[in-house]
Amino acid sequence: MTDTAVRAPGAAFVERSIDAAGFAVRYLEAGSGPVVLCLPGAGGPKLTFALDKLAERFRVIVLELPGWGAQPNDVADFDGLAAQVAEIATALGLDRFHMMGTSLGGACALHFVTLFADRVESLVLEAPAKFRESSADPAQLEPAAFVKAFRSHPERSPQMAPPDPAFMARVWPTVMRLMGDGSVDDFATRLADVPTRTLVLFGRNDGIINPINGRTIRRLMRNSSLQYVYDAAHDIQCDRPEAFADVVGDFLERGMQFLINAQDGLINP
Repeated sequence: MTDTAVRAPGAAFVERSIDAAGFAVRYLEAGSGPVVLCLPGAGGPKLTFALDKLAERFRVIVLELPGWGAQPNDVADFDGLAAQVAEIATALGLDRFHMMGTSLGGACALHFVTLFADRVESLVLEAPAKFRESSADPAQLEPAAFVKAFRSHPERSPQMAPPDPAFMARVWPTVMRLMGDGSVDDFATRLADVPTRTLVLFGRNDGIINPINGRTIRRLMRNSSLQYVYDAAHDIQCDRPEAFADVVGDFLERGMQFLINAQDGLINP
């Protein structure tokens, strides 16, 4: 039995809150050094062994996006959510930082970098949900199909749990409104102007956002690298925590000289 099988992730993280952008914003923080501001997916903030490993090298801050806590958020689109995140970052005393976005948080991070590129040292996108060609609607998947689409290794810690109905009822209207943001054509033009170095990661087995969408981002963002992670689905951090932390940490420290070359590639076991 591995060490990760007998302990829970996130032991070093401390929960804090701050009033910003009109919300009481909860966030989780660990580590020291250059800041990595993490925007989670639609399920809200989740601590993983991958984040634990990154916190050994960086100051990792995982936000609860406004509207995912007790207060609802009537924000109209991802630009509006990104502007709220910018206010929160300012309230946290963050001027320039690394940013990492997961799934829905990856879509928000893409909008953020088109609006506030001067604040982002580098960008990591884990299965970003902005472009969704040939992708699934999670709400339409049966539970077993959802688990298979989301995780290649649902048995790994933290194990997948059914979503809380009260949480879903509270946040899903915001999720649907954001995911209905149709600014794709105009947004593609905006992405072409982004100078920020960007790493795009997709699991080869992702059944939520089809990995082919990574090619769209790679084509549109001139300073980007697209990598596929073997034996991982949508939730790369939990399927392959060591591989995720190694490649992301190296990218954040060394930019485009990171351990995989700047061309499309495959992160193997």
